Amino acid sequence: MGPRRRLAVAIAGCCLLGLMVWPATVGRDSFPLSNYPMFASDRPAQARFHTVVGLDASGSGVRLSPADIGGTDQVIQAAATVGRAIADGEADELCAEVADRVGADVVAVEVVTERYDTIAWFDGDETPAERVVHARCDP
Repeated sequence: MGPRRRLAVAIAGCCLLGLMVWPATVGRDSFPLSNYPMFASDRPAQARFHTVVGLDASGSGVRLSPADIGGTDQVIQAAATVGRAIADGEADELCAEVADRVGADVVAVEVVTERYDTIAWFDGDETPAERVVHARCDP
């Protein structure tokens, strides 16, 4: 390999290396060069979830499927449906729709926002730190 070709390869390599390091220096994420902030940034110690919960005759919570909640098998779509209904003030309407889809073992349906301590969750404490009921209805 001649000296000109080596120089061209070295310049190309340096440019490629610079492009790979560049996202970390500017602090922004973009395709195809990424600093992977979803893995590199600190996560909060508590997480909020909007969901719909069924209640059985004893008052215990019954986790509903995405099909029960949003009429889909996609978890993200069901979660988005709940979040949008709460934000748009339509939790009562969503509650009634879900109540029409649940099984006979569910005696009440609640549209809720639950906040969990993520560290405690993984230590076995699955009790929400906070629970806000946006709507409640009967099937």
